[in-house]
Amino acid sequence: MVLLTRGKDKALLERLRALGVEAAEVALLEQVDLPGLMELPGRLLGADWVAVTSKEGARRLLWAWERVGKPPLKVAAVGEGTGEVLRQGELVPAYISPRATARDLALGFPQAERVLFVAGDLAGEDLEEGLRARGVEVERLEVYATRERELSPKERALLQGAQVVAFFSPSGVRAYARWTEKRPKAACIGPSTAEEAIRLGFPVWEAEEPGLEGLFQAILRALP
Repeated sequence: MVLLTRGKDKALLERLRALGVEAAEVALLEQVDLPGLMELPGRLLGADWVAVTSKEGARRLLWAWERVGKPPLKVAAVGEGTGEVLRQGELVPAYISPRATARDLALGFPQAERVLFVAGDLAGEDLEEGLRARGVEVERLEVYATRERELSPKERALLQGAQVVAFFSPSGVRAYARWTEKRPKAACIGPSTAEEAIRLGFPVWEAEEPGLEGLFQAILRALP
């Protein structure tokens, strides 16, 4: 059985089931708003560029953008998944990194003087370090926090029965490891997630290209 651990990937779930693969999902984490979210609308009005590295960040950026009347805004997004969230909200990104990592976003970022980074509390510093190395001023505004969920007995049983677990973030790996001592095969969406899974004792199949398609292929390679 393949277990998806984000709880927001119905299309991936159905894609696996269409191949005859037994699959389920349990959301290990949840996101809660931080006080910085209420500051975001005002910060957008004077922004040179805005950067966002997650779908959760993109959704909150859209909320703030709508609050201030949808002004013209230059936004850079990490990967197609985050970019698609923005496009669905009618905020077309000016730049999308070809690979879904903050490091790649920093490397390919267009010319900018100042960047407002709309972040979660667990976002790493790759984007900030990469941009500052190029002489760009970066302001980080944390607008949401990621917390571990309390799981039901049924959800905990799914963790115990998984043969392959799909991980979307290092924090998801840590949450899984705290609920059970089992270490099934781990399909990981990107390098930082894979590194954390290896550290915690999982046999790892890393996506060859960060993102959902790469993760899907990693799941297939990990299947017995």
